[in-house]
Amino acid sequence: METQGQVSLIHAQSFKAGFKDSPTTIRYIPELRLDQQVKAELRLGLDVALDLYNYSLGDSLTEMDVNFYRLGLRYDSPATQVRIGLQKINFGPARMLRVLQWFDQVDVRDPLALSPGVWAGLGHHYFENGVDLRLWMMADAPNQWRNVAGSQDEWPWDLGARLEVPMPKGTLGMTIHQLDLTEVSGISETRTAADIRFDAIIGLWSETMLSHVQLPGSQMDMVTIMAGLDYTFGIGNGLYVAVEGLTSFAGAFDDTLDWQVRSVALMSNYSLGLSDALVAYVYTMETPAMDRKIIPMLGWNHTQGNWLFYLAIYDMPQLAQIASLTLPTGTGVQFNVAYSH
Repeated sequence: METQGQVSLIHAQSFKAGFKDSPTTIRYIPELRLDQQVKAELRLGLDVALDLYNYSLGDSLTEMDVNFYRLGLRYDSPATQVRIGLQKINFGPARMLRVLQWFDQVDVRDPLALSPGVWAGLGHHYFENGVDLRLWMMADAPNQWRNVAGSQDEWPWDLGARLEVPMPKGTLGMTIHQLDLTEVSGISETRTAADIRFDAIIGLWSETMLSHVQLPGSQMDMVTIMAGLDYTFGIGNGLYVAVEGLTSFAGAFDDTLDWQVRSVALMSNYSLGLSDALVAYVYTMETPAMDRKIIPMLGWNHTQGNWLFYLAIYDMPQLAQIASLTLPTGTGVQFNVAYSH
């Protein structure tokens, strides 16, 4: 039996907004892991983690609750793993503009990398030649199109698969996902995607997704293309820089596809020593109805034993929040502190 946990606090304070409009989240995630060796090469396990959180604006409590963060059974053998329950499923080489961010909310700007899980059964098999195969079935997984139809009495079920094939100095991935096999939501979507990662003098990667969405009385096709690169410059302790660019189109394959979103993201990391690092993130985003917005963030990360401290200054324009970060509009500071045991 193994137990661990993490206590964390995140506070975001806009320079223009008052304290009463500034969000603070206090969270505790205790985890329990049980393993039973059934045979020499066969192990069964149970993973349980709770999410106890307190969300407030200023000194006014907005929400306090307890949910499962992870809850699953595991079957492990040397070449195969099967997991059933509430779990995190993510894949793809992208860091910031993640075309394949289908089932998680991990944000590279979050030093804790927190994300809700999905209820799913996942089979993972590793072949001797290095090929990696994943198969999954999900219940009521998060998806933007389900908001169109509203809540349902039944859970929609999804089915998908991912194949990763090794190649010289890289990996090629192919993914397919079918939304709502049971057709209880009235919305159907088929996603196919390809991604590649290649490491040479610089790191290169790309993710491309094709999606066909069938809505009540209408349908839509979408194409999203992302490409990125990274390199560590020999400056001081080493300056890591990564850049990604993304364009998304929507319309109909047999007619026209008009661009919907263009975005560029830059991330850099400079180590100040064993315990400290400076990090910077810059996102740009534009749509046909919105001029280009720039979202910068500059932070300092410090680790000391089981403690983590993070302080950042940001400028969040008036637009929909991205991924898991919840920052007030305008220029402000974000403070994180976490203790792991």
